[in-house]
Amino acid sequence: MAAFLGPKKLLAQYVAYLYNAILLLRLEFCLQTTLFSKSTVQSIVNLIFSVHRRKVGFAATTPLALLFLKLPFSIQHAFYQFLFSHIASWQKIFTHPDFKGFANYAISYLQSYLNAENCPTAINLELWSQVVSLRTHTLFNSILFSSQINITWSLSF
Repeated sequence: MAAFLGPKKLLAQYVAYLYNAILLLRLEFCLQTTLFSKSTVQSIVNLIFSVHRRKVGFAATTPLALLFLKLPFSIQHAFYQFLFSHIASWQKIFTHPDFKGFANYAISYLQSYLNAENCPTAINLELWSQVVSLRTHTLFNSILFSSQINITWSLSF
């Protein structure tokens, strides 16, 4: 998308709209079953940010925080959008009566894998974040990344 939009004569607001309305939704669909780290998601969207910086007229060294300001571009942060989407999906699974068995299995599997006596939401998962097999575990990553931004889970199991 960045290669396609780069040479086009577009307003920065239009590039921001295409990023928010097209690219993020498409990536969210592709990443339904996997939640990558913040740095991985950032590397995926960095090219479109560089296109947006050029369209705005910012230098390449301009901090990304400036692009995330509400005015005038309203660019959404991809990682947080994906994280909230995954949390919402897990919340639906944990609260839906038909998926209670699967929810219990998912939590107990993760609990036994981590050798934890408590629910995985109640322990520090930072120590486990380097385990290769857990890097693509959606429930583990959802709990880990949400704990890093002070979102707590209250699961009754």
